[in-house]
Amino acid sequence: MNYSANLRILKEIVKGSKLPVDDYDHHDFLAPKQLNRQCLGRESFDALVDQFVHQSNTKRRGLGQLEQFRLHWDYILLNLSQSIFRKHWLSISLDNNAYGPKGDYWLRKYAFSLTAIKDIVSYLEANDLIHKKTGKLYKNDPARTRIFPKPVLEEMLWHYFLDIEQPIKPPYVTINEGRSGWNTTVKGLKKDHPDRKDLKAINNFLKGHHWACKAPVRLVYNQTALQGGRLITPFQGLPDRTYRVRINTLIDGEPIAEVDFNANHLRLNLAVVSRENAGDTPYEDIGEVAGVEDRDSIKKVITVAMGASNEGEARSSLSRKGLGKVLVDKIIAGTQKRYPKLQLFTEWGLSAQNLEGQILKEVMLRGIEKDIVCLPVHDAVAVTQGNAEWARETMLQVWAEQTGGGRTKVKVDMP
Repeated sequence: MNYSANLRILKEIVKGSKLPVDDYDHHDFLAPKQLNRQCLGRESFDALVDQFVHQSNTKRRGLGQLEQFRLHWDYILLNLSQSIFRKHWLSISLDNNAYGPKGDYWLRKYAFSLTAIKDIVSYLEANDLIHKKTGKLYKNDPARTRIFPKPVLEEMLWHYFLDIEQPIKPPYVTINEGRSGWNTTVKGLKKDHPDRKDLKAINNFLKGHHWACKAPVRLVYNQTALQGGRLITPFQGLPDRTYRVRINTLIDGEPIAEVDFNANHLRLNLAVVSRENAGDTPYEDIGEVAGVEDRDSIKKVITVAMGASNEGEARSSLSRKGLGKVLVDKIIAGTQKRYPKLQLFTEWGLSAQNLEGQILKEVMLRGIEKDIVCLPVHDAVAVTQGNAEWARETMLQVWAEQTGGGRTKVKVDMP
């Protein structure tokens, strides 16, 4: 399938969709983006940027400042083009402190200019080209403003979506909220550290391939290098429930399949902690014991309960997600009866994330040996459809190796 035909399919999928939900899970932070070298629309995009720069440059900028201003227009327009299909708000910090020495690591690393960003956002707002929500405070995070393109701007930008990529450059191993010196430890990993070597190999291989939202694959830890080592890349953030965008994209021009582990954290918990096989249908088994038919609610309760440090924390989180006490009581009781050895309320979910990340990383490394692109998607990998069976077999094999002989199940999803 050619990319032009694929782009029309994706545009039809998101046609007439509502504004994204305004929560943390539907925010993308500004990142440097560029059009790939083969992009046929580069000339038209450059002309569009030139037009915006000319109309918005109301200050006396020298050549260097003007070049920087134009680069920021590139970044914001390309990020907004992706917002159309990702169904995410573009989150932009307009807080001076975020750009200072103790501010946001990525804002400083990418050398973003607050002045340029403010001028661009002001222009877009004044010309009624964006929806804008004023900065909102988040825990341990500065206030950020969220923007999303209005229809007039969408029509200018959607054509470029499949040609947008983020430069694949390190760091490939990072940490979110390092504690007790872990920030320094993770950033100071030696070049021959297994994580750094593996992620460098993966990203060097991926550089020569093409997919939607192309960007580095990073191994991201939570607070320590023992917690939550997840593989993260923007591709996995494409919507695939309400709007089936991700599964309808291409890898190197070929339709994809997603091969994912079934009930993975629950199965990992039982396999690693008690050497127990969860069976063919663990969520359904729990539902039968609990008298609950809603599989999604069962999955939510178990996922939260495994990730929480105590039962009170889990119940508070589930209540915020709209799950009532009676339903939660039933599911927890049913889970403990069906799987009495399952570790709940011990933060085991962080260990599961770590192990899951290592399993998917190994699958990707074996893909390199076969010249097969594998993109991580939470507890799954995306591959071209011709490689779906290879991915299924490899995932089962690696899972068994990493869990000491445990057995799991995978399923294959196609457009």
